[in-house]
Amino acid sequence: MEFMTDMLGGADAGKPSVFELVAQHKMAELLEPAVRHITAVYAHRYPRYLVRVLNWHEEVFAALMVAVERHYLRRYGASFAEHFYGAKRVRTRRIGGSGSLTRSDQWASVALLVGVPLVKSRLDQCYDRISGGDAARLLGGAFAQPDDAGAGAGAGADSRGATRLQRLRASAKHAFRRLYPHANFAYHAAAALYYVAYTFDRTRYSSPALHVLGLQLRRLSAADHRAMDARAAAASAPGGSLLRLLRIGAGGALDVLKTALPLAIFFYRFLEWWHRSDFHRRAQQPPMPPPPKPLPPHPDGVAVPGDQALCPLCCSPRTNPAMAPTGYVFCYPCIHRHVAATGACP
Repeated sequence: MEFMTDMLGGADAGKPSVFELVAQHKMAELLEPAVRHITAVYAHRYPRYLVRVLNWHEEVFAALMVAVERHYLRRYGASFAEHFYGAKRVRTRRIGGSGSLTRSDQWASVALLVGVPLVKSRLDQCYDRISGGDAARLLGGAFAQPDDAGAGAGAGADSRGATRLQRLRASAKHAFRRLYPHANFAYHAAAALYYVAYTFDRTRYSSPALHVLGLQLRRLSAADHRAMDARAAAASAPGGSLLRLLRIGAGGALDVLKTALPLAIFFYRFLEWWHRSDFHRRAQQPPMPPPPKPLPPHPDGVAVPGDQALCPLCCSPRTNPAMAPTGYVFCYPCIHRHVAATGACP
């Protein structure tokens, strides 16, 4: 795997390949639905404590990710997903010969890593609500929210201000519904173009956000690992005030997320596969009841032959077997003639 990533990265061994970048992006996208699924599962068990968290999940998750991303950017110089895949952020314009991130770089990175996805998610929800969602895309604009331009047209002279406000809101909704798909396309097209340019060494920035910040991604080297181990050892040295001990404990808890969050993603994907598989449907089906006990032959009826391959009526091997409601099997012609003649089971 290391050979493949080095080969795909080109001549520069420190440059991450585009496949590593896509993996980082996908991992960052999976964190929020995985945490949401786990929260929803436990909200059914403890609704008193977790229902409000679930209702404000995106905001709570964004606040948690601010703490996580800030910790990893301060300690490792990379976001959580970037550090997981062995990458770091480096300034293209070095300060004093060092490419380490400044405090402003760290907070700007946190704002783009957490704020942009949150705003994008809210805009997507707003567009789905105004445009009608999947139903409008499949069945036409009848499911879209109607504009409020004429809602107060007959309200009289006293409501002219309200009518003007309603018209302004309707115009804003109409403009948003028309322009947002183009803005969304431009957002994704810019990211795709940067990936293509990065793959062919036309730019050293793998995304528009990194270009705005003036940062590029590099692979961690052995010297970087030694420096991180030294910083971690110095940070975890015993002694100090209670506040320092609390910071050490919080940093250790956030470092555990390197293992806990990928396991949560795996657990989420496993549950998703399980609920879609035949194994889940079979497990939900009730067990098949055992067959009823066979009825004993009537004393006045036809004797049942000892060989169960024989028809009780003609005492010959059955042809075109047919079963009566009582459970006994006959030749179809034999049982048809008998029931047509007597109207009863033999």
